Amino acid sequence: MVVYGTLLNFGLAGYTTIQIVFLEKTVGVGEFGLGLLLAIAGVGGIVGSMVARPLGRRFGTARSVLICQLVTGPFILLAPLTTYGAGLFWFCAGGMVMIAGVVSCNVVLGSFRQSYCPPDRLGRVVATSMFLLHSTIPLGALSAGFLGDLVGVRGTMWIMAGLIAPCGLVLLFSPLRGIRDLPSRPAESLR
Repeated sequence: MVVYGTLLNFGLAGYTTIQIVFLEKTVGVGEFGLGLLLAIAGVGGIVGSMVARPLGRRFGTARSVLICQLVTGPFILLAPLTTYGAGLFWFCAGGMVMIAGVVSCNVVLGSFRQSYCPPDRLGRVVATSMFLLHSTIPLGALSAGFLGDLVGVRGTMWIMAGLIAPCGLVLLFSPLRGIRDLPSRPAESLR
């Protein structure tokens, strides 16, 4: 889960670093339009938080994480197709669906971590996970800036979207593939 998260955060940091430049300079969106597009894409976070629990009940927590990431991740590949006018749909659809999947996955995995870890170890587990998960964010942002100069803004959008889209494969080739639900041992029994 941590390997998946660090790879995803690298790609997401690069994507979010370059998306505003992409929308303003390459696509030609003004300030109001930029705010509106980011808000529309951000609705995916609300949707993701609302569907996490029902998906976990229906398919199992491990399977819902896999389904969310394998199905929603590739939608980010729509964003680099964005053009002015009706082509703005691609940015909204790609961002909204991908964000919904990421948030849904975060809800399930965060809940798992809290229920699985003994209370006296939870702080260390969360701190270590967050350190590793967030360590790639500055690297992704720097990479996007470098790539923006090297291959252009739209090219960088394609590269970052191409890094984000297959991240769910890390989970597919992990032990999650063979289980329905994440382990649910009570934290007290781990002592």
